[in-house]
Amino acid sequence: MSSFARSVKYRLLAILAVVLVAAAGGAWWYATYYTNTPEYALKMIQECVENHDKDKIRKYIDFEHLLDTSSDALLEGLVDANIPAVGDAKDAVSSFTRMFKAPVSMSLQMAIDNYVEYGQWTKTGNSEGAGGIDADMVVQKSGIGSTSFRGLDSMAVDGDNGTAVAKVRVFQEEANEEFILDMEFVKKDNGGWQLYEITNLKDFITMVNHSRRDHVKVYLEQSAAIMTKHDAKVMSLEQDASNILGSGSLGSDDTRKALKKLMLDGVVPEWQARKGELEDMNVPAAAGSLHRLRIKICDLHIDYAQGYAKWMDDKNASTIRTADASLKQAKTLEKEAELLTRQVNSHIK
Repeated sequence: MSSFARSVKYRLLAILAVVLVAAAGGAWWYATYYTNTPEYALKMIQECVENHDKDKIRKYIDFEHLLDTSSDALLEGLVDANIPAVGDAKDAVSSFTRMFKAPVSMSLQMAIDNYVEYGQWTKTGNSEGAGGIDADMVVQKSGIGSTSFRGLDSMAVDGDNGTAVAKVRVFQEEANEEFILDMEFVKKDNGGWQLYEITNLKDFITMVNHSRRDHVKVYLEQSAAIMTKHDAKVMSLEQDASNILGSGSLGSDDTRKALKKLMLDGVVPEWQARKGELEDMNVPAAAGSLHRLRIKICDLHIDYAQGYAKWMDDKNASTIRTADASLKQAKTLEKEAELLTRQVNSHIK
């Protein structure tokens, strides 16, 4: 073998030795250091969620403490966001809500289990936790169901105390803004780390519910403007109908033609326009029932006007009875909508 060949061989062996040493060092670093860091624990939590490993994730989360503190944060955050009382009055409300802590904690556990195992916070047909607290309600009230992970901003480790705080950036869809969750990790006796508490979860829940309240306020203001505008037009159309009847009679073909034209060319398009503007609105969940009620009222008025116009042609008693039934139901629902509007308003003041 030539000296050049031997030189190349030795160099290759040297490079191989360096690679093996580096690989061994990397494996040692991974096994003895990285796996015993809070960063690794956070990474494993993410992997457990992605792999739907409900059992393994318990190794990296202290569920007993996390659920205990998270239940407190949820209840306190909801009180802060929704109860205008202060001082002794708010303390009394807070004390009253404590009786719900146990079922809320159980429902949170169920929601987390569902998310890890099935990829969704609530499982169809199995959302109610012990004590009758709906897991879906807990998810909705907390805002976690519409929150997505954006990334880890930083990790501050306190080696002396065996604690670490991860600054985790999330995006809350309802509030349409990012929030930094402070996730506290605690070092275990075996050297590993566990997620222990989300220390600013109460602030997150308060933020979400303040945002919801603001969205409801905007909805009520904008929808009130729509309703007022169209109410004025409906009153004008009702006056037109009264004038037609006042100057003629239902036995007259001309009167019936005029009323039919008013219904089809005036009343129906007017209620359709109101419905269209309402449907174009951004509706917060808290105003969903009220909004659906208003849409139903529009449909009933449209049915009435179309039925009345049909009666102008067929003069059939069953036609007008059906139309009148729609109008009667619309009037009933309008009273319910007024009551519901006052109730929704009371929660944002």
